[in-house]
Amino acid sequence: MIRLRLLLLLFVFSLSCDSEEAEFPELITMQAQQIGATSAVLEMEIKETGTIRPIRYGFLWSESSGLNLYTASNKVDLGMTSEKGKYSIRLESLMPNTQYFVRSFAANHDYTKVYYGNESTFTTLN
Repeated sequence: MIRLRLLLLLFVFSLSCDSEEAEFPELITMQAQQIGATSAVLEMEIKETGTIRPIRYGFLWSESSGLNLYTASNKVDLGMTSEKGKYSIRLESLMPNTQYFVRSFAANHDYTKVYYGNESTFTTLN
């Protein structure tokens, strides 16, 4: 009888536990910083890593909007992480006085599942 009550209690407790873990990665592409004529610093925040761990993460950038892994003219993969946090990279060799579109991404190890942050823009200086 005690065993049955204990099992019932464990069952009820397991149903009441609510995991607040996101199912998919959640990313925010921040506004570019330290913008110069030929360089800028890109920043992103991984708010949630989701259930895919570790995730590949990085940035896409191009002179055209609507960025994804297949349309972006430039991509940088910053590696793998299982941690939430802010990440950044300094881009060099950009064209002066040019508008760029930037988007952060996260993916599983083989890029079969890709998740994107918002798209952001910046213009390099003259």
